[in-house]
Amino acid sequence: MNAKMIIAATLLAVSSGALAADSAGVTGWIETIHRADKNADGMITPTEIMYYDAMSHEAGFRPFMVDHFAAWDFNGDQMIDMDELKKGMEKASMTDKDMDRAFFEMTGFQPPRNK
Repeated sequence: MNAKMIIAATLLAVSSGALAADSAGVTGWIETIHRADKNADGMITPTEIMYYDAMSHEAGFRPFMVDHFAAWDFNGDQMIDMDELKKGMEKASMTDKDMDRAFFEMTGFQPPRNK
């Protein structure tokens, strides 16, 4: 096998692995929120966010939630429930897919994406 074929095969294997992780290994954002809600009260707190042991495919959960917490805590009680999350998503023009991507990409603030 020549060098170009080896490079092409390597790139194909790496990209296939990334695609498989993106589709099969990603926990949905709602499931991630429920898992992070350690006391199962239906609300996520800054403490739960900071101490949640995110899996590798949820690496963006903490930076995203830290960046959005204050803006999405609409009633100022230092807890965000599912209604506030949905309201925050709507305000930020985010879809469920955008939230899944934000939790996967480890990027924190997510401006609306071009559809």
